[in-house]
Amino acid sequence: MFYIPLIILGGLLFLYANVILTTRLRIFTLENVPKSKFTLVLGAGLDKIGHPTDILSDRVETAVKLLGQNKTTSLVLSGSFGPQNFSEPESMSDLALSLGVDRSKLILDKYGKTTFDSLINVACYVGNESVAIVTQNFHLPRALWLANSLGINAYGVSANIYKFSIFKTGFWYLREILALPINLLKIMFKKHPKNR
Repeated sequence: MFYIPLIILGGLLFLYANVILTTRLRIFTLENVPKSKFTLVLGAGLDKIGHPTDILSDRVETAVKLLGQNKTTSLVLSGSFGPQNFSEPESMSDLALSLGVDRSKLILDKYGKTTFDSLINVACYVGNESVAIVTQNFHLPRALWLANSLGINAYGVSANIYKFSIFKTGFWYLREILALPINLLKIMFKKHPKNR
């Protein structure tokens, strides 16, 4: 019976490798990313006083740079609620505004509890438009795989302004691997944006 966990781990790694291989050509840097009307910024948590965590700040600041370089015209800030019922999208908005972004360029999605939910919701805004997704390298493959599975024309922009420890990064990669089966089930059984 000891080989069963190894088989499960092998299956997860195979799935993750496949996700990386099928999305790698759709990941760009700030310098070479194509222009898009919409950019989706995925939530990543708030601290105890309602401010964006360092990983979330990294995403918001990267998205603001896209605006500054005229690579996008609107930011969709997607998240849910953090400690003490703080609104993640509103906190993201506050940070973007403090960086000089015009409020008219911000769209707040307060129902983005998960990456899957955020993508379902953003489909309502973008229609047939392409959308850039801003998150870190460890998260981009799954986000793009989900977007593609939902019929969304998306590409990724790597948020890497901040530097994180190898322990944090390793934990996040492990979390991504473990999240894949759950997301596969969501794709199979939840309604797609075009069928809502």
